[in-house]
Amino acid sequence: MDKSVVVVETLTFAELKSPEHLARNPMGTSPAFTDEENEIAIWESGAVMTYLLEAYDDKFQLHPEPGRAPPAERAKFLHLQQYIIATVYPFLATLFIHMLKQKEEQDLKYVDEAKSKWRTLLAPTLMKFLGDSPYFMGEKLSAIDLLVAKPLNNASSLGILSDFPELEAVFQRVKCLKSFAIAYGAEQSESPSQKLVLVPASD
Repeated sequence: MDKSVVVVETLTFAELKSPEHLARNPMGTSPAFTDEENEIAIWESGAVMTYLLEAYDDKFQLHPEPGRAPPAERAKFLHLQQYIIATVYPFLATLFIHMLKQKEEQDLKYVDEAKSKWRTLLAPTLMKFLGDSPYFMGEKLSAIDLLVAKPLNNASSLGILSDFPELEAVFQRVKCLKSFAIAYGAEQSESPSQKLVLVPASD
């Protein structure tokens, strides 16, 4: 297997529930990563991200090197990874999906409270992590910036990102990347039910 290549499959919501996909991810969700040669089948976002970084980013361009990077840098990376996956993304995704409902079907109290929580807690916490740097881990792009692009994309769509120009600047830097267009192009231009599944390329 060529470890420099990862094949990305795009699945519809219906295909996420197919027997083939359920065999590699019994939750019927996305993402999922499989490597039959090494008997790997993982699907939790944090596990997939960490595995891909450790297996493919051997020059440590996108993450601090475990055991060698300064402890504070490694701790910040891990903290941000979990904060985004466990708190920021689920919060904004839930709000975004709720606001896709017709206006009369929305819970306005929930919407107001959620937007207030974003403005007073979640976004300021991200701002504290960012500090005065152009990227979350300092002067260069890291996996954290790629990870946070999805919830920041939701925040932008909801009209609540512009209140935080520094966060919006990070999002715009990532949005300009070719990889962003590849990852989100189908989602934006075609069916919103399309999801990504990662599998290693065969020889």
